[in-house]
Amino acid sequence: MRLGQAISALLTEYGVEHIFGIPGVHTLELFRDIDRSGLNVTIPRHEQGAGFMADAYTRVSGKPGVCYLITGPGVLNALTPIAQAWHDSTPMLVIGSAVTREQLGAHRGTLHDTPDLAEVLRPFTLFSETVTSAERVATLIDEAFRRWQHERPRPVYIGIPRDLLEEEIGELHRPETTRSEPAPHPEATITAALTALATATRPVIIAGGGARHDGAAVQALAERIAAPVILTGNAKGLLPEAHPLNTGISMPFPRTQELISDADLILALGTELSDFEVLFTGSAEPTMANIVRIDIDPSVTHPDQTTPTLQLRVAEFAAAALATTTAVPRDSGTARAAIAREGLAAARAADPHTIWIDAISAALPEHAILTADSAQVAYQSHHFLPLDTPGRWLAPYGYGTLGPALPMAIGAAIAAPGQPVIALAGDGSALFTLPELATAHDLGANLTYVIWDNGGYREIEVSFDRTDIAPAGVRTTAHNLAAIAEGFGAAVARPTTPHELTAALQTAIAHPGLSVLVVEAPAEHRVEADSLTQEASA
Repeated sequence: MRLGQAISALLTEYGVEHIFGIPGVHTLELFRDIDRSGLNVTIPRHEQGAGFMADAYTRVSGKPGVCYLITGPGVLNALTPIAQAWHDSTPMLVIGSAVTREQLGAHRGTLHDTPDLAEVLRPFTLFSETVTSAERVATLIDEAFRRWQHERPRPVYIGIPRDLLEEEIGELHRPETTRSEPAPHPEATITAALTALATATRPVIIAGGGARHDGAAVQALAERIAAPVILTGNAKGLLPEAHPLNTGISMPFPRTQELISDADLILALGTELSDFEVLFTGSAEPTMANIVRIDIDPSVTHPDQTTPTLQLRVAEFAAAALATTTAVPRDSGTARAAIAREGLAAARAADPHTIWIDAISAALPEHAILTADSAQVAYQSHHFLPLDTPGRWLAPYGYGTLGPALPMAIGAAIAAPGQPVIALAGDGSALFTLPELATAHDLGANLTYVIWDNGGYREIEVSFDRTDIAPAGVRTTAHNLAAIAEGFGAAVARPTTPHELTAALQTAIAHPGLSVLVVEAPAEHRVEADSLTQEASA
């Protein structure tokens, strides 16, 4: 067995079932007899797609996504989704080829050679290393899976020289070792946090992506201490929309900011308290007093935080709190939450995109998964599209890149076969990864791509207007997105009203394969014609 084969066999011992990547001359050995290894392979049309697919596959399945990529351009093409996974705390294993061991560090212009590729990826990974022995490969794969169990999960990169991939070796196996655990947090720190919780009279919970698997624990704790719950984007669906303590993803809105400023305790559960939640909304970050932060990663703190982060999983802290706190009448919490909920409802009613978001919502079955791009309608859906269960809203929160919705939808469809998947994008963001329609068609999954066509980068045009700068570079178009989608084998519809969008989406979801809905935005939502004139005259 050659090392490339042995790696695939070893990965199955860790529960890996799927690989994303494009074979290349430097990775042929990774694909040797891969059909016999038990691994399924999805071939994207660009390595960026492989990374986004692996990211979404992980978020939906709970199993780390794995990419096989060629050295140099292959790995660097995937750098953006690797960085996104780093920001959003998604485990991902990237196994890349490298030049031969003899060529490492020589830099003689060898095909695909990149000076110290492992160093390039290090800032975006849990660890990153180019190896020179088969034993080291096995050690690092085991280290990745062990550390993902008790550290903040982030991507891992392992570079393997191609001559090493070709080397004949014995089988590799997962070691029979006890999983290491982090040292317990000092009891005094836990006690101090529980005391602060027990003495607070106006607590507020802010729950983030680190709590997305602990919705029941967060709800039980919120009900016990009568605390309104504010969700970050990565926690969308954590609590049922109608729960009286749920204020939704409402951080930018004035009523929620007043709720935060009035709180005598902010209980931050699995969140960085990132400024992304208010970025470019016109709102400042709210002032927070007495932050108690519970997170698996103790290194990140908020400027207002005066006590160390308590390194625990959210469910573990909730269990300790429920065992030591007495129930508080819920009326005070629901009354405070109701004010923030009214603020969110007012913002929703005032937003001109709401009728289109409602049209999408009306067509969604309760088990549908949605992926979102950095685009209008998707932005507003963060706040205004109702979802009652977590893990169904996948968006590039940490990095805010353009183009991930379609490849992430593919990864989600692979992770949840049989569930309908809907991707939301703009015409500008769609053009970043549109060739992945070919991958989606090959997959044959129930996948619907909704493209909000507003004639260019309308959101950027709004930002230009907001800063009193004449728009430039915002007018761009594919001319006929529907025809392009048909060329990739998709069933296509072009709804022009919210009612037509609901009907078309219902039809698409019932369709067993790939569908693309190109929604031509009304005139008030489109890039203005004089923007084109300004660019042409420039």
